[in-house]
Amino acid sequence: MKKVMAFALAIVLGLTPALAQDFPNRAISIVVPFGPGTGNDIIARQVGQHMMATLGQSVVVDNRPGATGNIASDYVAKSPPNGYTIYLPSSSILLNQLVGTPNSNLIRDFEPVAMSGTLPYALAVPSSLPVKTVEELVALAKAKPGELYYAGYIGGVPQFLGEMLNRAGKVNIVMVPYKSTVEAASDFAAGRIQVLFTPVPSSLPFLASKQGRVIAVTGSKRASILPDVPTMAEAGYPDLMVEVAYFFLAPKGTPRPVVDKLSGAITAALHDPKVSSALAAQGVEKKEGGPEETRGYLADELRRWEVIVKQSPPAR
Repeated sequence: MKKVMAFALAIVLGLTPALAQDFPNRAISIVVPFGPGTGNDIIARQVGQHMMATLGQSVVVDNRPGATGNIASDYVAKSPPNGYTIYLPSSSILLNQLVGTPNSNLIRDFEPVAMSGTLPYALAVPSSLPVKTVEELVALAKAKPGELYYAGYIGGVPQFLGEMLNRAGKVNIVMVPYKSTVEAASDFAAGRIQVLFTPVPSSLPFLASKQGRVIAVTGSKRASILPDVPTMAEAGYPDLMVEVAYFFLAPKGTPRPVVDKLSGAITAALHDPKVSSALAAQGVEKKEGGPEETRGYLADELRRWEVIVKQSPPAR
């Protein structure tokens, strides 16, 4: 009876053993929780392009921004667990589980598929600010307590990085909350914000226009596209080692053979020199890992961010 019921459920979900074996036989959607040009979107398009050749089917990037990732998360969590709708969130979505009110849970409601890359943040200051190192920034902040400002997003990674810098440097750099990166970038360029934590690729326009300089990156190693910029650890602040990771997930209940096939296609894409070079050019560091490695990473990151959030609870 149990076998009959399991087979009937597989038919309802469109996942009979034969169909799972023949997967995929139609287009696959990669749902991205943010808009075009973001790290998630860049990885989805580069990896998805290669997956088409490996799997022999179209791979479409579906951008569903809004509600700090909840729109995309809910959509994928409620999608049929058949492998045709997969998700590419990042650490910021995981953080939202701790400080937001998400309807779905990245660990409970999804099957881990594969890791794909990491992206550090850049610590940028306006060119008009007379500092060229983190040490000089901290010294200036101590000399002018409460007079320097950093851009934050309530419950977002930049807010916590700012508070971590305040705590580690024993300074008071005041957070100015923003709803969008565009608004923050505009005020930074105008000199109204003195400190900006932004993904490394987003800092490049400031460097090109000479409106700002990057004095450190938050990765475990120097960014490949900013090789002359030290890490926060090199600058004396090892606690500010924060990298945003990107990982592929499938709806809970997706059959393991389907997950494995997707994982293999993603890993093959990351091994392709053209894909890895394209990602590196955008500051994305390749990070490989299958379903089990992804599961372990998510659990470790959740525990790590629980400690960070407890030390620096977000403002409301």
